[in-house]
Amino acid sequence: MELESAEKNTDCKKENVIRKVPDDLRFAPDSVRSDRIIVLKVVKSCPSAFVYASDELQNDRKFVKQAVNINAEVIKYVSDKFKNDKSIALIAVRKNGGILPFLSEQMQDDVDVIEASFGGKLFKMRSAPERVRDNKEFAIKALSMYGWLLEFLTERLRADKDVVTAAVGSAWNALGFASEELRGDRDVVLAAVKHDGYALQFASDELKDDKEIVLTAIDTHEGNVLCYVSERLRHDGDVIRAVLDAHPGQFENLPADVQEDLDYILFGLESVVRNLPVPDDYSFFKDSISEYYTDFAQSEEDFLDIFESIPVEVLTDDPDLNDKVCLLAVELNSAYYKEGNYPFEDVHDGIIRSMAALYEEYGIPASQVLKDAIEKLRTESAEKKGEKYGSLDPEKRSFYETLDLYEIIVGRSATKYGAENEREYLSPDGGFVKNCMRSFVKDLVYSRSGLYHESVLWNDDGYEVDLDKAYKEISSRLSPKMNVVRNANDFYYSENVTVELTGGIQLIIVRALPHKIMEIWVNKIDSGREHGKWLAPDRLSEFCDMAEHICGVYGEYRLIAEQRAAELRDIFGL
Repeated sequence: MELESAEKNTDCKKENVIRKVPDDLRFAPDSVRSDRIIVLKVVKSCPSAFVYASDELQNDRKFVKQAVNINAEVIKYVSDKFKNDKSIALIAVRKNGGILPFLSEQMQDDVDVIEASFGGKLFKMRSAPERVRDNKEFAIKALSMYGWLLEFLTERLRADKDVVTAAVGSAWNALGFASEELRGDRDVVLAAVKHDGYALQFASDELKDDKEIVLTAIDTHEGNVLCYVSERLRHDGDVIRAVLDAHPGQFENLPADVQEDLDYILFGLESVVRNLPVPDDYSFFKDSISEYYTDFAQSEEDFLDIFESIPVEVLTDDPDLNDKVCLLAVELNSAYYKEGNYPFEDVHDGIIRSMAALYEEYGIPASQVLKDAIEKLRTESAEKKGEKYGSLDPEKRSFYETLDLYEIIVGRSATKYGAENEREYLSPDGGFVKNCMRSFVKDLVYSRSGLYHESVLWNDDGYEVDLDKAYKEISSRLSPKMNVVRNANDFYYSENVTVELTGGIQLIIVRALPHKIMEIWVNKIDSGREHGKWLAPDRLSEFCDMAEHICGVYGEYRLIAEQRAAELRDIFGL
């Protein structure tokens, strides 16, 4: 009910005014409109009521700060002098960033006030009022951290060299939002490619033909920037060598005629070896410090890709070239395996065996250098294995060899998180033991026992599976201690049998739709990362034999894995 006047209102106690007139001070007596407590309580829910406060309160700076602190929207109703008061303005925008447009123009342009209105989250500029998005001083501050915000600034600022330079220094894609004129400015583009060479794609055609800019882009981006380089420079010797020297894996992105140049092929092969991880700094608990290759697998792949560019007839007719290439392969292989750096691997011969296979495929004799290296590694491997496993029976030796291999694969992940996590990882119940045992089971299932069938089964009706018969044989053969589960799913798999092995490891046989074929999986968690192996139906008995064997020896092998973990804790002081 609206009050008629102060004279007619006979119930003007503070509490009644607050209760009856929470949004209207117009008819309250002067004593009420001058009461700080009443006015503050009223403006908390009704900021516009501030205009009915007494003149004394409206001009009291301390009171205005209190009112704005209670309700930031009060700033809309204060006098201009308070809208231009930085202290009050900061209080208002910290409470409610959307209140910024109601401040004085000077405060709307103040960098501190603008930043406070964003709550320190400068990326909010993308939805800020145009006045803020046209503020050069604040833009430079924000773009130094979030260069991509250049997209949301006014056209005037996207054509401002200072602003764009700040943006390209923190975001590679910022150059794409700059004005056309600045994308052709040499200073701006050079600053952009120094941050990330990928920005070259946004440069003008003229600057894509600037050798210094292109070389800088190559130096600061690991990916392929050649597709953005002018045709002239894609054939420039300095540019080609810079690409191969920094990123030999980019050989495949060089022009076709360049990939046929023998000098560049050899330079690329040499570059692969130069970019290898430093052997002295590559150990069980330390990742590679190479600037390009983080592991040897990619280096081998790049080496072979470049090697295959050499015409067969050249390899056949040029024995010196043959020897030179094979020496590089042997050097690559030697860098991979150094005594003490891979303490749990006997030898590595992957790259030179791959080279030997290619020579055989080409139908030409392998270099004697390669043959000698293979024979040397074969002898060294036999000696090391004899020293290491000579006292073990064949079955345990097989396990230990497998365990040593997987120590390299699964052990390194512990290094990222500090010694405490490494100790946990190598504890009896830690990830090391579990991963090694799971890997060992996979090795038995997928490799050593050869239970899978490698043919493309879905093209061969002769491998149709009688799943009911498979269930019956598994149930009759496998130990009662194993939990045989039959599941039905409506999507990818129609049915499966899960054999629970000790230690939380599962063997899963599935029938895949729409093909009537069977697969083996080790643990369901693997289904998201790698495919199982096809199981030929006539080898189901072998599968059951293997499952029984794993259950019989699991405890013994787990003890070996735990002992190995203890040895590693001792070796690495954990």
